[in-house]
Amino acid sequence: MLTAQDYTDLGILLSFALQPTKRPSSDEYKRTLARYRSEVEFRDAMNGVLDGLNTKALADSDFGLFLGVEPESPFAFRMSDMPSSQKPEQRLLWGLVLLGVAAYAYSNAADLEEERVRYVNEVDFEAWLRSRCEQMRSREGVGEVVPEEGMEQAWRIYADMPVVFKADRGRLANRLSPKSTMYWVHHTLSWLSEQGMARTDRAAGTGTWALTERFRVMVREMAAERAYTHLRDLGRIPVGPPTATALNADPAVGACEEELA
Repeated sequence: MLTAQDYTDLGILLSFALQPTKRPSSDEYKRTLARYRSEVEFRDAMNGVLDGLNTKALADSDFGLFLGVEPESPFAFRMSDMPSSQKPEQRLLWGLVLLGVAAYAYSNAADLEEERVRYVNEVDFEAWLRSRCEQMRSREGVGEVVPEEGMEQAWRIYADMPVVFKADRGRLANRLSPKSTMYWVHHTLSWLSEQGMARTDRAAGTGTWALTERFRVMVREMAAERAYTHLRDLGRIPVGPPTATALNADPAVGACEEELA
């Protein structure tokens, strides 16, 4: 039977788990996480609390307790909660870039099972995502349909934007504008950092991010989503009707010459 201290420990662990940037560096997080991983009764009690909140534990490791939430959960995150997402087209761009980071970093199912750091350079990623948008444009020309609502609008908006655009006056002068794709790439990766799913890697150069174990776990949870699998596999799917010869490699992506100042 659980004691009053046990319930306190459940609350402590839940509090840490709900803070995505927290890692088990504090004694309290380490202690309560160890209880969850080793004590059946404590683990069952925590899972019961999570179930009541329409939340579940996706993984528990030395990196922490990672939670996933259902849409009905009080902790559910919605695209409208993202910064600079008041307009529908802005929410579409957030969604496309987030999916793009996942597909870029984890280009096949096997990648999602490997516990290793993945790196994303903003300039390289922007060129890769732009090439995917151009592929969708080409496929549209032969009658293919994007199998996910919203993605068709999103790729059109992204493909028609310049890579870099900076305002020449006002308080935003010489800063990346939301009218450019590099703005959305940079701010999406910055947001992932705030959620404990990425961190800057200055050793690798400006604009390079290391994706964390938390991000891998979250992507693995959404691995069956059609939008993610379509974007991930786009370079390997033949254009038009299937033929005897499948395309097994992604097309080369040219280097993007425009960089952040």
